[in-house]
Amino acid sequence: MKRRHADGTYRYVLVLGAKVNGIQPSRALLHRIEAAAAYANKHPHIELIASGGQGPDEGMAEARVIERELMKRGVDEARIHVEADSTSTYENFLFSRSIWDGEPGLTIVTNDFHVRRAQLVGKLYFGLATDALYAKTPAATKWKYVVREQLAYVKLFINYMRWKWRP
Repeated sequence: MKRRHADGTYRYVLVLGAKVNGIQPSRALLHRIEAAAAYANKHPHIELIASGGQGPDEGMAEARVIERELMKRGVDEARIHVEADSTSTYENFLFSRSIWDGEPGLTIVTNDFHVRRAQLVGKLYFGLATDALYAKTPAATKWKYVVREQLAYVKLFINYMRWKWRP
């Protein structure tokens, strides 16, 4: 998959959730939020979809944290849609579909290690063209995320084969 950086082409920007510590974004999520806010301020015509549910060890849904932090960085609340139920990359797309449905593509905001798989989910399951904002990954956690991502590819392949060949 060709690495395509976001350039304002798509109307919707899907900001994928990540770990929340209490009610504060983890460093990985903070990098996603900062990238999305800078992009939104540069491209006033786009709308953002904050996507991510609340895990049992989180004090607030990831999407709500994203929304709050985007507004702190000058993004108008009217430009932010919230999807606060998803628990996986696939669900981020699925549960946000009612917002972006009918669009030919999306901009995805996630950490650099995760972009390729997120784009693959968008293409395989939803037929979407995508470009991306590659948020940096904190150095202290990069190795853990890269290993986890390789295992997630195996899971994606197995689940996609089940989905594709379902009766």
